Amino acid sequence: MKVEYANIFIRSAVDVLLKEVGIHLSRKDLSRKSTPIPTRPISIIVGITGSIRGQIVYAMDQSFAFGIARAMLPNKLPVNSRELVNSAISEIANIITGQASIALAGGTKKMHLTPPLVLMASDLTMDFISIPTIALSLLSEIGILEINIALMEDEE
Repeated sequence: MKVEYANIFIRSAVDVLLKEVGIHLSRKDLSRKSTPIPTRPISIIVGITGSIRGQIVYAMDQSFAFGIARAMLPNKLPVNSRELVNSAISEIANIITGQASIALAGGTKKMHLTPPLVLMASDLTMDFISIPTIALSLLSEIGILEINIALMEDEE
């Protein structure tokens, strides 16, 4: 797993959250681990296939998820629906991953994204791929966004 992948995802997350919902992010921690298993109760999993493949797992607390949803709703309507929150955080994860994937592909690699899958701590558990992972923690005024980047390039 290349460390420069982390920088691409940091830039993408910072740009997207600022432009889409007005939330400022700053880097808190960066670490390595063996799988992209999240440490926070709400996760959004996006698979990547093609020349670069693996999983991106975004994780957050409920306050961060609700903060994203409130910022995305017109007229700042109150959010009390799990479906609305899931939709909002899925969309943000998809935009971040899409923007980062374009940068990773660099016009020379083919990559495809799977639709985002939202899991709550109370949902069924799932198996995560065993690919060396870079885990990022990004701090904001509404909490911490964790991004687990588990990607590998195909041998060409």
